[in-house]
Amino acid sequence: MAAHGKPLLERILLSVILLYAAIQPTAYAGLRGNEACQALVDEGNVLLAKRQFRDAVNKYLEASKKDPTASVPLSSVANALLAASGEAEGEAAAKLRQQSEAAARQALLLGPNDPLAQEVLRTLDDKPAPLHQPTAETWKLMEEGEVFFQSHNYADALKKYEQAAQLDPLYSEAWVFAGDCFFMQKNWPEAELRFRKATEIEPLRAQAWRYLADALSSQGKRADAENALLNGIAAQPSQLPTWEKLAQLRAASGIQLKQLHLVRKVRTTTDPATGKFTITIDPDSFNAAGEANKTADLAVWLAYAAAESTKKPDGSKQDPALSPFQTELNAWSTSMKVATEVEKSSGKPLSDLALVSLQMLAEKNELEPAILLLLYRESYRPELEAWKTSHPNGVRAFIDTYGLRP
Repeated sequence: MAAHGKPLLERILLSVILLYAAIQPTAYAGLRGNEACQALVDEGNVLLAKRQFRDAVNKYLEASKKDPTASVPLSSVANALLAASGEAEGEAAAKLRQQSEAAARQALLLGPNDPLAQEVLRTLDDKPAPLHQPTAETWKLMEEGEVFFQSHNYADALKKYEQAAQLDPLYSEAWVFAGDCFFMQKNWPEAELRFRKATEIEPLRAQAWRYLADALSSQGKRADAENALLNGIAAQPSQLPTWEKLAQLRAASGIQLKQLHLVRKVRTTTDPATGKFTITIDPDSFNAAGEANKTADLAVWLAYAAAESTKKPDGSKQDPALSPFQTELNAWSTSMKVATEVEKSSGKPLSDLALVSLQMLAEKNELEPAILLLLYRESYRPELEAWKTSHPNGVRAFIDTYGLRP
């Protein structure tokens, strides 16, 4: 909650231009659609900046009709609905969030790497990083600047962002927005200066690192850009657009990153009153006729669910619960031991490639960094910061060694 009493809308919920600007040109064009579609999306972005959510959604839907193959209109719908949910309450807010998720998933069917849809889903699924919240006066200046920015009036937008940065020096996002003004005019050195300033003020602002990487890449500074992306991953490993950009950068050098693509096959719910838990198996993941029994996969998922359920219910008077990260680490450690035992006793190996990768990492005693980097949730923040302190080059070393990404 922002200091001024209403939900803070991060850059994802306002200006969406820069999320796509540094994507490879051909891929970007495919996501954005034809010219008629793009023009309507731009109009919708102006309406969104003015917080006219319903009108923005209608404009994005109109854009989708102009090019049904484009993902951006639908991811923009998801973005606007998520923004609107921040100003609603109760059932109305919940419904808007459900609609936002549905639109984001539709967008990913059209563009699997659509960064805005990825960020909407991440925002819906997890709590935000611990970043500085602006004052009411600062946020008002940011909103005014955003209207100018979406109208491509970068000079007046810059003035507003600079005023905000001066008014609230701890609010690094003002420097990101200011850098955007120069980035959109292809003034890469000036954009770089402002994005870098944002990372110095708040090293955990992952988007600032990603945008810094864009500015550096645009100047041909590939090594520096990669360092910025690695810092962005270290700041918040769950931001998929940062991983996407790192994958693109490394692919250009002939190095491929393999996507883990872990899909959870079971769900555990716990009754707070009794502490009893229920395990639900995804019916689409395992064939009841026995296909699952041909591998160790089902045994692993059941072991994972059972281990995860050992966390204490809220309000329990029992021993203090493990942290969310410790619970996750224990669950995967247990399930990987089960995989090994099942394989030895029955000859049934794992078939899910994501589980195979996790089994390999467990054998190398690398589950801790694997969970922190590939399966990150913001509740793991204390362990992530501790791991980074004890492993200063850990992010690069893990990626270089295993070539994996979320």
